[in-house]
Amino acid sequence: MAVIATTFLITFLIWILSKLSPYGKRGGKVFAMQTCTCEGCINRRREMVERKCTFRNTKKFECMIVRAEEEDRGEDLSFFNSIWLIGAGLVAQSGESLPYCLSGRFLLLSWWFFMLLVITIYTSALTAFLTVTNLGIPLNSVIDLLGQDQFEWGLIGSRHPETLLLSHKNERYSEIVEEGVTLDDLDTALRRLREGNFVFIDESVVLAHQLHGDCNVYSIGSEFQSFEYAFGMKKDSPFTSLIDFSILRYREEGLLDTLWEKWSDKGTHCAPKSVDSNRLGIDKLGGMFYILAYGVGLSFGLILLECVYASVMDVKRGEAGGLGSAVGRRLALKLNHLINQGRVARKMKSAPTSSTNSS
Repeated sequence: MAVIATTFLITFLIWILSKLSPYGKRGGKVFAMQTCTCEGCINRRREMVERKCTFRNTKKFECMIVRAEEEDRGEDLSFFNSIWLIGAGLVAQSGESLPYCLSGRFLLLSWWFFMLLVITIYTSALTAFLTVTNLGIPLNSVIDLLGQDQFEWGLIGSRHPETLLLSHKNERYSEIVEEGVTLDDLDTALRRLREGNFVFIDESVVLAHQLHGDCNVYSIGSEFQSFEYAFGMKKDSPFTSLIDFSILRYREEGLLDTLWEKWSDKGTHCAPKSVDSNRLGIDKLGGMFYILAYGVGLSFGLILLECVYASVMDVKRGEAGGLGSAVGRRLALKLNHLINQGRVARKMKSAPTSSTNSS
């Protein structure tokens, strides 16, 4: 739903940018019609004020074919074409009409990059889901062990996982310990695990190290509880600050990460062992929405630069006395155009259909 809502939002924004930008096809045409000093444009502006209509309604056509060709807006980035353009991005395609202005093109590029990330993440999640399904492992979390008879499971007694499960606020976690097998030691647990049809529940750090290089064992789902390791030191030991400083330094230098990559299952060449087939949510896609939001912000920054640059060119051509007056002139004309369009739309909506004549 978030992607669909974003689709309509980007459609509206790219349409607005095309209308407001002085270098958009529609925006540039409207500004030219508002400022042109030829007799035809002056008469059309006068007629627009008298009839309270838009520039498009003031143009006369003697030939219906010419009118049809003139009103063919296939190349104009109208709101309908904007919907088609952004909607095509959902399936990694491009529309027929593209924005002319730099701000609109940058926003479209941000949208395409956003959809590329969405498709990539969805494809990877679908691949992971199909991989788990093909392996015949219908387990996504430790709770799924209850109510199934395909796998046995067990824990080593008097260890952290057993304590965490028994003290969990959800009583179903306690049932996992009660219905599971109590194992004597780690060697026994690993042997049962490699024999097949057995799930061993233990600390993820221990499993990652002990199963290093074993491509026949998979970790399903995510951790149900996390905790940290610590070194036990004598109270007021003179080595405490030294060890703390050394650990922080090794962590900043990346040495601990390097050692972890070397001695854990992440350092193997096997296919990824950890498969999380949870549903994609906004928490997993939030980073991509931030990227798109930055793209929207930069697009509006670009349209401001476009307006300033167009105003500078107006000053150079002698159409305005200074930069401030040139910017104000363009903003006033754009605001006047939007207000007139709104008035015409309300007038057409309230007018009776019987009074509409075609010429």
